[in-house]
Amino acid sequence: MSDVSLGIVMVLAIAGLFLYFPTNRIKAPGRWFFQDTWLDKFIPLVPYFVIPYVAYYPYTVATLILMWGTPYAAEFYTCFAIAGWSAALFWYFFPAGILRKHHISPDIFSRMIIWLYENDHENNTIPSSHVFHAIICSYFLALAFPGFTLAFAVVGFLIAISTVLVKQHHAADILGGIVWALTSIFLANVLVS
Repeated sequence: MSDVSLGIVMVLAIAGLFLYFPTNRIKAPGRWFFQDTWLDKFIPLVPYFVIPYVAYYPYTVATLILMWGTPYAAEFYTCFAIAGWSAALFWYFFPAGILRKHHISPDIFSRMIIWLYENDHENNTIPSSHVFHAIICSYFLALAFPGFTLAFAVVGFLIAISTVLVKQHHAADILGGIVWALTSIFLANVLVS
């Protein structure tokens, strides 16, 4: 793939990432608010997990930069574009949200969660973009830099579980994010091969 083509795919990948924001602001009348399942009721609110939740942002940006110039760049940016654009379409046509009703203590981590709740609408819960982007980033970083595979796996795992531990997502949203990531990786592999 030429640098120009790769650049176009990278722009599409970044645009797909940013589609989260307009779809998150939709006040759709048919929006679903899933109730907590028995598993969600069992999972506690753990305020310090806001750190890996927020770490998603620099991790994603760093991955978008680090993957350029690697042998996996075309497949990575294609995968990222597929995941972002298809998730935005899903969120638009099948909007789902989470009802936040948790008692939060006044420590600094809890205040960070309150700030998240105030600035991130209750939409776009399934599939979780934190989960599918963390998996995609970790997978491709591990391919490109195999000496750090364990570190990438740990970071991806912490970001994924943080979504339920700060009560931004339900447990089912993690499953949706995993399926979304694996499907996007598969499709990108087929398209780029």
